Amino acid sequence: MRRTLKVGVIGLGFFGARHARVLAVHPAAELVGVCDKDAARLAETAAIAGVPGFDDFSALLALPELEAVSICLPDRLHEAAAIAAAEAGKAILLEKPLAHDAATARRIVDAVEANGTRLMVGHILRFDPRYVQVYHAAAPERLGAPIHLRAKRSGIRSTARRLGASSSILFYMGVHDVDALQWIARSRIARVYAQKRDVLGNGNEDALYAVVNFENGAIGAIDYSWAWPDGLMNGFRAALEVVGTRSATYLNVADQGFYTVDDDGTSGGDTHLWPEINGRIAGDLADEIDHFVTATLSGAPYLQSCQEAFDAIPVLDALAESARSGQPVEVCRQAPTLAPNG
Repeated sequence: MRRTLKVGVIGLGFFGARHARVLAVHPAAELVGVCDKDAARLAETAAIAGVPGFDDFSALLALPELEAVSICLPDRLHEAAAIAAAEAGKAILLEKPLAHDAATARRIVDAVEANGTRLMVGHILRFDPRYVQVYHAAAPERLGAPIHLRAKRSGIRSTARRLGASSSILFYMGVHDVDALQWIARSRIARVYAQKRDVLGNGNEDALYAVVNFENGAIGAIDYSWAWPDGLMNGFRAALEVVGTRSATYLNVADQGFYTVDDDGTSGGDTHLWPEINGRIAGDLADEIDHFVTATLSGAPYLQSCQEAFDAIPVLDALAESARSGQPVEVCRQAPTLAPNG
């Protein structure tokens, strides 16, 4: 009989509810419980999945059969749940970012290391075939030495209003591109110089632009905004380009190639991230969760190491400090050496 990984989900918001749906039908996973402080949300997801619901993650972690957890809480709430899961010896899939600052991220990975468990951070672009193809196109034997890189990501103002002061454009959106730039450049960001705008009063930055320097000598530009009106198709757009000494590669995610047109205008739909296809969540998110389940069961390394996931957080801290001070900031990486598999 094929063994299954017994998993719970902590946090049932936008992502957590989707994690629960994917795990509930995964052939190599068994969803054994879900957790959320919101009673209505908890009852709905638990009923749909047919599993027990808990309003305290300690009760979920105490289930004797539980082997792994997917933590989908806001980034400022990651620490307590992730450390408790590590101390309980559970494998952890933690929605990006690892934490809301480098000091907290360090405490989480220290707990994982100390308790001999495993951690995978849900950087979904590592599972997006478009970004994976850019990564391969930027291999040194094809690209040569990288000269410059540019990442752009735009979102809508209702997202910023919904999150308010509970998150930052850097940690909610920006972590995607900081991780992708370092991954694709095969080099870490060493220095940043950022400016921000805050005029809409949502409790976070409306936009942040930055120039960054990589350890390998490349320069980069980062362009983030969630000040776009809510009519922006699909609620976001992104772009990435890499120019090297031998070749260049770029990606334009202005839309996802699917449109619906009526007298009120044109709208789009999700074809890559987490589309619902034939009643099931598919796409990049499903592939990410599948990788976590299968690699945890087999003991294989996770696609992204814990160290790489950690490396994005000091860059975000430096960007925030530069935007606050108006001065260039060196990225500080005083962190323990992490095991390759996280």
